[in-house]
Amino acid sequence: MAASADFTFLFDLGLAVFAALGFSYLFSKIKQPVVVGQLVAGIIIGPFGLGLIQNLNTIDLLASLGIILLLFTVGLELDPLEIRKIGPDSFILAIVELTVTFVLVTLVGIAVGLSQIEAIFAAAVVATTSTAIMSKILLETKSLRAKESHTVVTASIIEDFATVFMLLLLPGLAAASNQVPPLDLAFLVLKGAFLVGVIFVFGWRIAPYLIDRMSRGDQEYKETAFLLALSFGFAFAIFSSYLGFSPAVGAFLMGLMIRGRQAQFVKEKVGPIKDLFVVLFFVSMGTLINIGALLTVTLPIIAVLAVAIFGKFLGCWTGARLSGARDEAATVGLSMLPRGEFSFIVAQEGTGLGVAAQILYPVAGLVTLISSILSSKALRGKKVEDPAGCWTALCRIGTLLGPRGSSHWLVQCTKSCANQSIANGLDRSPHYRSRLLGLGTMDHPNRSRTTFRALL
Repeated sequence: MAASADFTFLFDLGLAVFAALGFSYLFSKIKQPVVVGQLVAGIIIGPFGLGLIQNLNTIDLLASLGIILLLFTVGLELDPLEIRKIGPDSFILAIVELTVTFVLVTLVGIAVGLSQIEAIFAAAVVATTSTAIMSKILLETKSLRAKESHTVVTASIIEDFATVFMLLLLPGLAAASNQVPPLDLAFLVLKGAFLVGVIFVFGWRIAPYLIDRMSRGDQEYKETAFLLALSFGFAFAIFSSYLGFSPAVGAFLMGLMIRGRQAQFVKEKVGPIKDLFVVLFFVSMGTLINIGALLTVTLPIIAVLAVAIFGKFLGCWTGARLSGARDEAATVGLSMLPRGEFSFIVAQEGTGLGVAAQILYPVAGLVTLISSILSSKALRGKKVEDPAGCWTALCRIGTLLGPRGSSHWLVQCTKSCANQSIANGLDRSPHYRSRLLGLGTMDHPNRSRTTFRALL
């Protein structure tokens, strides 16, 4: 019996990884986001496809770990002290496009027959841009100038914060829709405030001290710092779940609060582990998408998807024009279309709360597939014309991420710019060379000079 269970586990895990590899490679060859390939892999091998996965609980468990590690790493990559340096353009863009998308999807959802709470959850699923997918598409297409690239990336970071805040509110909204007594609802709000307060105090004051203190005796391998920080992330994910909130909220906030010298090292150690589990997360989400269910709820899903795409574009276009990017408003709208990880996290939260279970996963899956492909196709062939300006954007985004260092996509973007636009500019024009040398000493001299030397 045990041998059979072990075989089933290994078979399902191996099949998921193999399918993800195959479809990721296929979609990369046709210049589409690999996340889309991983979702398609899950759809095909899942119970609504060929039914090759024997025990979905195994993949779901690994996917849950992927969510926690993903949000913990996202929190590690951001420095809350640097958020105040985000310019007003990014705030205007983020607030306008989130508001327009959320309101339009909610109103249309109610108009086509969804309940109020179902429409709100559907809007929450489709509201947030995937920073990872968007950055990958911008890297490949180079379709925005420096200032606009910086604006859309920082706006998507603001969206991440808004989505985590939304995850705190969703249990309360679900409870209110079930006519929970006001006292219980107030208690839920207090629990949310208590969670944030405890994580703030522990993560801001205690965790960095403990990590630095314990790592002094492990200077060679520094495994103590890594394991301790990771244990904090899982501990507060459990604490968040115990209080009735998504584990992802606790993991994200704990990662955000951990500061100090060990934060960058912890992120680098967690990265490879996270990447595997995140792949399994997207495959797992694909297995939950029932394409056949679209036939029974066609009108609501089609309406929500159409408004999700149009509303996002309209909101970004409007926000870009209000923030001063009139010439690039349409490109900004197309670049912020992709949805991804947060759509599935919200869908999973809604399903766990018993809200709109029959439509959230199909909506999350289809909006990710359609928006990612549409954005990639629409932006293909539009190039950045100012190589020095591209370097400016990278330096500014690096400043936002703070002294912890750049995230993986930023490193990839930097390498790409070095090999193409910036290298061409250096070859062709002494003017570009002087501008780049000047930019290499801005805001954060040590990081900028080091990165600049690496580029040359």
